[in-house]
Amino acid sequence: MSRMKCAFVLASMLLVPVLALAQDEGPKWSYVEGGWIDFDPDDGVSDDGWFAGGSFGLGKNFHLLAEYDDVGNYTFWNAGAGWHGLLGDKADLFAQVMWSNIQIDDGNIDEDGYEVQGGVRWRMVKWFELNGQVNWVDYGGEVGDETTGEVGILFYLGRVGIGANWETGDAETTQAFFRWNFGK
Repeated sequence: MSRMKCAFVLASMLLVPVLALAQDEGPKWSYVEGGWIDFDPDDGVSDDGWFAGGSFGLGKNFHLLAEYDDVGNYTFWNAGAGWHGLLGDKADLFAQVMWSNIQIDDGNIDEDGYEVQGGVRWRMVKWFELNGQVNWVDYGGEVGDETTGEVGILFYLGRVGIGANWETGDAETTQAFFRWNFGK
């Protein structure tokens, strides 16, 4: 990861908690989403595809989540659980642990592993949310492990959201998506 990208991710992670304290409506943790994905790995073929996923809030501070990505010769499955809270009504620190699977058709690879994610989601105003996170995944075998940084935005239009995420590491991944939020 270039120094500029690393600095941007780090600055986002440090700035968000400071600015989050004066707000009154937080991120939504129960939703389904889907959209377009652009996947550009350092060692492999770049391609576009689609993804679908969701999260289900459990009580005040826990959630379950899952995602499926289908991008050219790559297929990703993730499912797990997480915790969120600590920063007041407008922002959440979060930590998630997930089972992960990657399938690569070209190399006949099908590996399972696990992923640990941590970050901040901040709903600055009623209609706009920022997020930043760090991800570490270990597939073992040929694929190995990787650490990535991710930033994203989400515009709320009632229960519907329109967003984008950008992740960098051994691959650069861009997502544009629609989200349906459950609950208030």
